[in-house]
Amino acid sequence: MQGFFKTLFGDKRTLAVAGLSILVTLGVLHSPAASMAGLALPLCLVAGAAYLAKH
Repeated sequence: MQGFFKTLFGDKRTLAVAGLSILVTLGVLHSPAASMAGLALPLCLVAGAAYLAKH
């Protein structure tokens, strides 16, 4: 069962990257630069993927 959860959700770092990406995007969405929210999520996910690749 542990392998199933690891496959489905990844590890703690993967969940942290996804959560932080969503939080950053929500922050941008509720700021004066809301039009940039569509750009913020892909950039955060690419940066998160680079971080996960190194670890």
